[in-house]
Amino acid sequence: DRAPAAMEKPAAEEQTMANLSRHRGLPPHLALVLQLVAAAAIAGCASTRGTPAEPAFAVPGGGLDAGLRKAEATLEAERQRLHIPGLAFVVVRGDAEVLVKGLGERDVERHLPVTADTVFPIGSCTKAFTALAAAIAQDRGLLTLDDSPHLFLPDFHMADPEANALVTLRDMLAHRTGLRAYADLAAEPAVLTREEYLRAAVSARPAARLRERFQYSNAMYTAAGEIVASVYHASWEEAVTHSILEPAGMSSTVTSLDAAAGLPDHAKGYEWGEGAAAWTEAAPPASLRAMAPAGAIASSARDMARWLRMLLDRGMVDGTRVVSEGGLTEVTTPHIRVNDSFSYALGWATYAWNGHPVVEHNGGSTGLSAVMSFMPEHNLGFVILANTSPTSLTAIGSAGRLLWPLLTGEPERSAPGPGPQEEAAAAPAAAPGPGATVLPAASQLLARMVTAAGGERNLRRHTSLEARYAKRYENHGVESDLVVRAQAPDRREESEAWRAAGRAIATLRWWCDGARGAQETSFGQDQTWAAEELEQARRAAVFQPLLELQRLYPALAVTGTATVGDEEAYLLEASDRGRTREVLTVSARTGLVLRRQTDQETTTWSDFRMVDGEAVPHRATIEDSLGETTLELRSIRFNVPIPAVAFAPGPLQLEGPGSGVAVPSR
Repeated sequence: DRAPAAMEKPAAEEQTMANLSRHRGLPPHLALVLQLVAAAAIAGCASTRGTPAEPAFAVPGGGLDAGLRKAEATLEAERQRLHIPGLAFVVVRGDAEVLVKGLGERDVERHLPVTADTVFPIGSCTKAFTALAAAIAQDRGLLTLDDSPHLFLPDFHMADPEANALVTLRDMLAHRTGLRAYADLAAEPAVLTREEYLRAAVSARPAARLRERFQYSNAMYTAAGEIVASVYHASWEEAVTHSILEPAGMSSTVTSLDAAAGLPDHAKGYEWGEGAAAWTEAAPPASLRAMAPAGAIASSARDMARWLRMLLDRGMVDGTRVVSEGGLTEVTTPHIRVNDSFSYALGWATYAWNGHPVVEHNGGSTGLSAVMSFMPEHNLGFVILANTSPTSLTAIGSAGRLLWPLLTGEPERSAPGPGPQEEAAAAPAAAPGPGATVLPAASQLLARMVTAAGGERNLRRHTSLEARYAKRYENHGVESDLVVRAQAPDRREESEAWRAAGRAIATLRWWCDGARGAQETSFGQDQTWAAEELEQARRAAVFQPLLELQRLYPALAVTGTATVGDEEAYLLEASDRGRTREVLTVSARTGLVLRRQTDQETTTWSDFRMVDGEAVPHRATIEDSLGETTLELRSIRFNVPIPAVAFAPGPLQLEGPGSGVAVPSR
């Protein structure tokens, strides 16, 4: 959710799929990702399938000028380099389509080519349509962008009282309500209705105060779409169709991916298999049904040309006014700063290229990606639609860097980089002064940690456990019942049952038998661990990690001190093969481990109580890519029989042997 000048890999949709219950970054398709990241080039051999022969359809006005020919050649080279089966693109200058082109295949198995009318999902480019529909409703006196959502949605409620009282439709469309970015776990299993999803997601704990910072929110766009629907006394789908698609003459554009899949000329979605020279068919996530106003539109190159013509002609196309000039100005004017290079308007990102304002948005999820962009000063715009998961081509600013020099005839003016700097001389290490903290040796601290946890003899006496937790994904409005079963030396299973909006919505299971491991879900995000992920799972499954810490991490060092709450603590850094794996924060007073930090997550433990001679934390807080998650221990039993099937592939079973024991009181 950032956009640095340096090129990086896409942030959200390209995260490694991993175990949700252990917070290792499983991206719920989080579908409608605004990749405000200028993505890195992904090296790879060129695909030979789907290479176009002659142009698939006519270009108005005859031939192409040199810049347009170079643009076409550039996009074809990118298509092959990035393993994109098919793409369509259009360039509009003023009120004319100067280039409309299809490259590659919309259906790999049947070798069907992309055409001007091939319909592609456009993902989060949908947000610009929802924002424009709100501006049109304002033109018609049905609402104002500064209205409170409470006027239209009786069930709208935010957890932060201040935000709940002051939030406006404008805040929702500018992603500045404080809700955490991409907080869509409630929608991911595709069980909840749109109303139920909103009830769960909007009422979740925010990650920032109202208007404090940019936080990309599909939930707020879905709520904005429902507000538009309410003032038209129709569905969002009907409101967008009647207020935008029909007057703009976008006859091939649909507001449902189910409807798009039923069209004869639609693009199938694909993902490129890592390590395999083949595409895998990939359907868009079913969660888009609940989040439709944030990402469910599908369109063609020909229709998107009409969209660009309307934007470049200040709200008119073919003599028909779709939105007032004032309304269009409101949705394309920056409302919140994202970083030094990018801002966000209402349904649009904005940035400058060679000093010229650019208005742009993209979209991407499983098997789909798109970017639409226009430069008002040059009266010029382009759209790219692709039938693959997001690549660097559709990251914000990335296609513009390739195409704007060719389309405008202006070479890109590179910003000067930092000049050479003198290297600071290393300061000599200072001897500890009077009163300075003397750090213990790692072996001494580890011995204290083992004693505080219950002592080696007692820890080894425990060979299995079953624990039950109440778990809350605080920023998503999802709660779960978590059951953990573990057995020495390195077997572990974690099973969850999710609830949101008062309904059971999903189950998932994470298991490792010491050699193998996998994630199994009720919503199609299963994965068998391999390579680095399997190594992480095996480490996480070690039954008594304190007793195995030196084996797991040959390099242990006490590197400093820290404060957790009112506890002074030591920092124990554990690494392997020269790579830091985790940092443990250990109470200087008690020797208990208060915090564990890795690249992926930070876990903080508290409320330690002795259970059968072992110090057990009864509360935990996890900060990771899903935001903040809290766990509260309900019951725990040691040395319980656990069937071998618990650590093997199989159906999810949340009930273990016995009913557990009550958590002891303080």
